Amino acid sequence: MPRPRAFFDFSIGSEPTGRVIFELFNDTAPKTAENFRALCTGEKGLSVVSERPLYYKNSIIHRSINDFMIQGGDFTKHNGTGGESIYGGHFPDEDLSRPLDSEGLLCMANCGPDTNGSQFFITLKECPHLNGKHVVFGKVIRGYEDTVKRLAQVPVDAKDRPQTPIVIANCGELELRKPKQAEQPKRESAKNRKRHNSRSRSRSADRERRRKKSKMVSKPEPEREDSQRLDGNTIPQETEEEYDARLEREERERMAEAKRKELERVQRTRIYENADSTQAIRFKGRGRMKFVDPELHHRR
Repeated sequence: MPRPRAFFDFSIGSEPTGRVIFELFNDTAPKTAENFRALCTGEKGLSVVSERPLYYKNSIIHRSINDFMIQGGDFTKHNGTGGESIYGGHFPDEDLSRPLDSEGLLCMANCGPDTNGSQFFITLKECPHLNGKHVVFGKVIRGYEDTVKRLAQVPVDAKDRPQTPIVIANCGELELRKPKQAEQPKRESAKNRKRHNSRSRSRSADRERRRKKSKMVSKPEPEREDSQRLDGNTIPQETEEEYDARLEREERERMAEAKRKELERVQRTRIYENADSTQAIRFKGRGRMKFVDPELHHRR
């Protein structure tokens, strides 16, 4: 069974930047991976502790150190001092044996042993000095070169805070398309029930039922034909190669749609700017209005 995958749609200021897709190591760090996945979907709702949504959406990357890492996940205070897990507060470390030996690793940020919350960081190079101190629970499988590196180039202040907000505009979980179960066994059981009930009916009722059934037009059932064409009761699952190809195709379509909307916004802005220019027509007020007595005006 493939590992779960989550995604972030980043934007720098109001400009969409791109999508980053993570693969989560739920086999070695199941509790940490589930915490990150649920915070990506927002399915846990409001926190009972902070009364804020347990959701990464609209949170920021609050710390960025070039050639080291970028850090985010503080959706309560947005400065690196907050954050919360889906388990309520902190939860203990899981697998500390996996080394931070490459770029694009997804790790938990903490303030000491067993203090995991919601903050995470993405490595920009190997970090051997952090081995055994931070849980590595995922990796970037798409979007590192064109998105993560671009985020790392945003200028920062003296406290390593990006001067332009880096926002997680959207996030969620990517799932394999689930096969549709064939309804052939259910239909067969329904036929058996009808056949059993028909034995107790009179012949006149049977004739009436057959006459009504002959008038009904059956619709084509391509899914049932496909299931009958195969030897199983389900349509075969999407392979991992087809899954990656579909994700890449959907990402291209999403980026093209975002560019189209941005172009339309720029065109509307230009139209408004041209309307406000000096060469455009301006409508002025009618000025002061005075009352004219019709009788006096007529005498003149």
